[in-house]
Amino acid sequence: MTGQQQRFARRNHGTGHGYTLDGHEIPGVTTIIGLLDKPALVNWAAEQSASYAVENWGRLSELPLMERAKQIRNARFAKNRQATTKGTRIHAMAERLQAGEPVESIDVPLTVESQVQAVARFLDDWQMQPVCAETPLCNTGYRYGGTLDSIVTSPRLGTILMDWKTGKGVYDETALQLAAYRAADLTLAEQVTVGPRGGRKTSWVEQPMPEVDGCYVAHVLTDSIELHPVTADEQVLAAFLYLREVYDLWTTRTGWRFRDTPGYAPTVGAPIYPEDKPVKEQDDE
Repeated sequence: MTGQQQRFARRNHGTGHGYTLDGHEIPGVTTIIGLLDKPALVNWAAEQSASYAVENWGRLSELPLMERAKQIRNARFAKNRQATTKGTRIHAMAERLQAGEPVESIDVPLTVESQVQAVARFLDDWQMQPVCAETPLCNTGYRYGGTLDSIVTSPRLGTILMDWKTGKGVYDETALQLAAYRAADLTLAEQVTVGPRGGRKTSWVEQPMPEVDGCYVAHVLTDSIELHPVTADEQVLAAFLYLREVYDLWTTRTGWRFRDTPGYAPTVGAPIYPEDKPVKEQDDE
């Protein structure tokens, strides 16, 4: 596709990112899957707030009531940031190891040293060689984007799409994620050009999505890796595409962030009773 106008792009903004196709924003795979109800997360958040309150009862009791409530309410976000930071570091180290860097040459933080050593052993044991890593992708027909963790080859498994998970468990939603990635038809490959004075310029080249023989999750534990096969077949893809349709039919219609788009059409109107209610008061609510 060299020489053609680039259709797909990933744009980073702050700590997040988004995707565009043909100049229009498209939803990410994880955003679409986020439509699913996750009661376990609600329970987890409640447990984090309760634990924080119990463990910090003395200090919190000296604070004003509203500040006390704010710190308890936000406790889960601090815990989640710690886990996210650790997971991001492990992902970054795994990417470098897959690219062939020896673990001895990587400055590994002590907080993830045992996990990185486990990743290195795992890659050696399965003789995994990289095809691509942290690769943006999209499906141009169903118009969604995403970023896969890695595609590798292994003598025992062939060419596989692999996702690294660093949380407490591996959940069925991962199958939706990998099925969506597997069905992509366009990826972005990083291309680095070195100038005559040693300057480096990075650009992105569109390429077809590689075919894979299977999908797997590498679950990173404290000092070992569990490799799980994942069913990411046509039925699982169909379930994801139903969610994709719900996103278009409902989220873009009622979501506040879409209020300036033509498709925004909330289903609940302003109150019509009592009839003497001031218009301004209706708008404020």
